[in-house]
Formats: sequence, C-alpha cells, structure tokens
Amino acid sequence: MPTLLLSDIHGNLTALEAVLKHARRYDYERVLFLGDAVGYYPDGDLVVTRLRELGARGILGNHDAWMLDPEMLESDGYVFDILRWQNKRISPENRAWLAALPWSLSGDGWLAVHGSPCDPFVYVDELELARAGFGCASARWVFHGHTHLSGTFTALDGPKGPWVRYKPFTEPDNVLKLGPKARAMINPGSVGQPRDGVPLAGYALWDEEKGTVHAHRVSYDIRAVAARVHEEGFPAALYQRLKKGR
Repeated sequence: MPTLLLSDIHGNLTALEAVLKHARRYDYERVLFLGDAVGYYPDGDLVVTRLRELGARGILGNHDAWMLDPEMLESDGYVFDILRWQNKRISPENRAWLAALPWSLSGDGWLAVHGSPCDPFVYVDELELARAGFGCASARWVFHGHTHLSGTFTALDGPKGPWVRYKPFTEPDNVLKLGPKARAMINPGSVGQPRDGVPLAGYALWDEEKGTVHAHRVSYDIRAVAARVHEEGFPAALYQRLKKGR
C-alpha cells in the first residue's frame, strides 16, 4: 500500500488537516514526514501532536533543529522570533519526539532527507544540485523537502553521468510513473507554505510496488490561518505568502 509523504508543515495546522482529510480517500499504509513541523505559523505544537497521532516516521528539518538549539535561538530575525515563541509553548512530549528524529531515514531502495542527500541544509532547486544529490545517494527513490517546491527530479545513467530532468507538481493531481532503470528525487511540496506560485497545500503518495508517485495540491482555509497569525501577533506577510503561494 502507498506511503503518505508530508513535508514542511511549519505550524500550519489548518493546511495539515485539509491534506489529511483529502488523503483519507486513499488507502495508505504509513506516514513519512520529511522535516520542518515548526516555524512560520503558530500551531507547531499541535502539528507535532498530530504527527505523533498518525504514527509518522520522520526526519529533522532545519527549523525543527533550530528550535531545539539554544544557541540558534539567540539569532536575529522574525524566523527566530517565531521559533523562540514556539520553543516556549511546545509540550515536553512533543519536544522529545522532535529531538529524537534523525537527519535521514532509509529502507530497501529508498532514502529520506530534508534537503539534499549531500547535506540536509542544501536546497535542491536546480538540475546541477539534483545531479550532485543523486551522486550522494545510491537509493532508487529519494524523498526530500526544504525548497517548498512540489515536483520530481528523475535521472537516467548516461555515458558522462546521469541525465537529469525536472517535472513540477502544480496541478491538483499529478502522476509520476518511474521507469525500471530510472531514479527519482521526490519533493511532495510544502503542506504549510508552498512557494511555487500555487497557493495550495502539497502532499504525495508513493507506491513502491507500482513504481508511482501521485502528488496532490489541496485547498484549505487560508483566512483561518490569517486569523491565527493576527491573533498571535505574527508578521502579516506570512499570510500574504500563503495567498500568493510564494
């Protein structure tokens, strides 16, 4: 059965619940979380609670790591203002769950990282970086997030290295069928803050047996998120980003 892929939720509980409601129509077997439960939007603690309720396996994202690091919390900027705010409000159980997450997970033929297989903080957002990423991993399937861009890099071995191409997942429903000799680096997109110009939450379902990924974009109540942003005094620009998908 398929695996539900979630990434970059960033405290946006409204978007997460919309994604989970949409995903109920599919008979998925497990949940794989690709990092960044917290940051940007106010409900990071509730997002972690929801992931724990789902029995999700997960990896650490940069925002998760920063929120747990006292030295990083001394940094300047609104990103760290928000992480300091969340750090004071996360439950001990949820803090412990986040702190126990590894930087990567792997199984038979697959690897999960937050950024690149070469470095969890690297944004894989162009062909050369994807080519390097494929070089740092032997897995056929690589799952990552971090860029907030829903899509896939696919690679085929060539005489001078892998041929790599990119396919964005910007439609409501997107399908990738991976050929027997190909490899893929899949980004399900951001649940909580998409940045590809499509103001819809992103998630994906991976079916290893069928060699497919079905990526979906889901609408949700952005005004409800705006109300939470206003209620907690977060920057209004965070709501504008959701409206524009940037």
